Order: sequence, then C-alpha cells, then structure tokens
Amino acid sequence: MQNIQYSKILRKNWEIVALIVGISIVLALIISLVSPFQYSATTKILIIQKQMTNLDAYTATKSAEKIGKNLSNIINTSSFYNEVIEANTNLQYKFPQDAVERRKSWEKNVEINVVPETGILEINAYDIDRGFASQLVRAIAYVLVSKGAEYHGGGSDVEIKVVDDVFISKYPVRPNIIVNMALAAIIGVILGCVFVILNESKKLKKEYELKSENIEELGFAPELTMEAEPITARNVEIKTMYDHLES
Repeated sequence: MQNIQYSKILRKNWEIVALIVGISIVLALIISLVSPFQYSATTKILIIQKQMTNLDAYTATKSAEKIGKNLSNIINTSSFYNEVIEANTNLQYKFPQDAVERRKSWEKNVEINVVPETGILEINAYDIDRGFASQLVRAIAYVLVSKGAEYHGGGSDVEIKVVDDVFISKYPVRPNIIVNMALAAIIGVILGCVFVILNESKKLKKEYELKSENIEELGFAPELTMEAEPITARNVEIKTMYDHLES
C-alpha cells in the first residue's frame, strides 16, 4: 500500500480545509450572537495571615493563598449561597428554585480566582443586568468579610478585607466573540485536515484492494507475462553427457 504524503494531500485539498474553517467560524459567530450578552462586576479581597514569632512572611503568604483556595471552593456550596441570599434577598429571584439548576447557574455566573503567590481573591459575577451583577459581587464580598471565620477556621489569626472597589464593565464580556471565533478557526483547521486525510486514505485503500483482486483473478503478476514465459516441463530440454559427446 502506498505511503500517505500528508503535506501533499493538504496542499491538494486546501479548498476543502478552508471551507470547513469558514463554516466553523460562521457557526461560532451565530451562536455567539444568539447567546445573551452578560456584563461583569469584579472586586478583590485580601486574606491576611497574621505573622507570629515562629511564622515568616513567605509561610504566612502561602498560608493565606491556601485559605483563599479553600474559600474559592466554599463559595460554590449551598451553605454559602444561603448566606449570600440572606445578605441580599433581592438576589434569590434571579436563580432557579430547583437546587441542581440553581447550583449550575451559580457556578456559571460566579467566578473566583486566586492570584498566585498572594492572598488576594478576585471575585467576578456575570449577568445581563449590570446592577444585579454589582449587587451579587458585593454580597459575596460582604459574607466573606463578615462570616469568613466560619469557613477558613483560622480564627482571629486570619483577617479578610476588601481591597478594591467594585468594577462594572461598560460593555458585555460574555460571550467573547473574538475568542470564540479564534477557537472555531483552530477547530475547523483540525477537522478539515482530518477529513481530507481520512478521505484520501480511503481512496488509496480502495485502489490497493482493486489491484489485489485483479492479481488474484489472473493468478500471477501481470508484469511478469511481458518479460518471461512461465517455466513448464514441456519447454525444458534435459541433456545428458552422451548428448554432449554426440554434438
């Protein structure tokens, strides 16, 4: 079977790859435009691990970072959600009543990031209403500051404070059309290359099978018939020593 030359195949079928890339980009654009546009509200809180005599600055920072990671996981729990709703009851009307759907909506619209090598926790809330996103991020920050001791377990040795005002985006940040189109282009290139290579390999395989069937039907390789006559008992003459002496 012939070896597949991938670069040659891709050059030959570049139109197909380009077509698949174009379709992928158009689909990504349509999905992005149909999806609801969301604004973001962002704030930052600082986790301070108070330094004791046997605790250096580096260890204190790493401890604060670990507490921040634990709090980022706790924020997605139903217990923390209930605390946020108690802090601002107007927020509950935006979330589904079903517990499973509410959890999915919360995890989708609330994003927590821990800044590496620091004790800073970045809180992001997303919604189609800028005002709601602002209220949500403020309520989360309030619960962390006022009731964070109930979750981190550090007691009075850990302090949590808001270090940045709430920043509300002027324009929608979700969906990110440029990022979505770029990802669609990459996926389109991969799918296009795979498609043309698989299609070409099927053609080569079919050609190879047809040639094999022809050889089996003839019983011998066709190219041998043009070069030499098959050796049989009829055209082989055996001479003895006596025949040589007679000649």
